[in-house]
Amino acid sequence: MQLSKRTQYGLRAMICLADAYERGYLQTKELASREQLPTKFLESILSALTRGKFLTSKIGATGGYRLARPPKDISISDIVGRLEGKKLMEEQPDVEAGNTERPGEVAVRVVQGELSEAVQRVLKAMSLAELGEQVSARSRATEMYYI
Repeated sequence: MQLSKRTQYGLRAMICLADAYERGYLQTKELASREQLPTKFLESILSALTRGKFLTSKIGATGGYRLARPPKDISISDIVGRLEGKKLMEEQPDVEAGNTERPGEVAVRVVQGELSEAVQRVLKAMSLAELGEQVSARSRATEMYYI
């Protein structure tokens, strides 16, 4: 499964915003600079996340975007569902094999159903805070120190 650029960029921005949650608002230009994202596309993504009640926005010199609630209360499943659309997050119907369905088609349907359930299970089990912790742990593990 491959997430769209929209969702990838949205998750990147949300991790930055989660990191800055206690400090306050971040401006779009700062977010774009930190993650090297196209500003106009990021604005569209942040607007969608604001409409989805994940972010609050504030106009002015001290304004920008901020998480609407603590990172531990934001599910990755909800973010991905908002940015990818409902198709990815929908349960796959368990359609009974008809007389015209070939065994190979049944096999593909079974595998697709299992993959869909696994993706939903992983996304629903992870909060933005947990993802942030994993990011921090992996970033620390790859740091090199030179003397």
